[in-house]
Amino acid sequence: MTALAEAAPATDSQPGDDHVLVLCHMLSNRISDVFEGEFAASEVTVPEWRVLLSVAGGGRTNARAIAGRWAMNKMTVSRAIDSLVDRDLVDRSRNPLDKRIHDLGLTTAGRRLYERLIPLANRRYRELTAGLSADELRQFKSTLAKLIGRADDLTR
Repeated sequence: MTALAEAAPATDSQPGDDHVLVLCHMLSNRISDVFEGEFAASEVTVPEWRVLLSVAGGGRTNARAIAGRWAMNKMTVSRAIDSLVDRDLVDRSRNPLDKRIHDLGLTTAGRRLYERLIPLANRRYRELTAGLSADELRQFKSTLAKLIGRADDLTR
């Protein structure tokens, strides 16, 4: 029996496990657990992986942009960046237009690590979504994007 099947029903004071936001949290935590296990051998945490993904996307980025993209706590992003810089996986330099901002880029070692881990991440993604048809996956992505956009609107 799955954790969801064992869950208590909703009450007036407590959302049930069929509540969309509860389900989103349950999924997010399970995905993080899967990736933590996958990346543990490479000594990369999920926040560090998110930084690597953001930096590997091309061009330079910064902590504020990463925190915004992933809706992560700024301190968590800062710790992840510091760890990656200390391990020579990410480089950090002052933005020439705004000295308060540090631009981030992958080092050669960071690019090698990313190239080694991205196939693992893609394989896990395919395994996770294998139970969905192409149409279900498309609709799920669309629905999630709408919810993310709405959540962003509500936090402004």
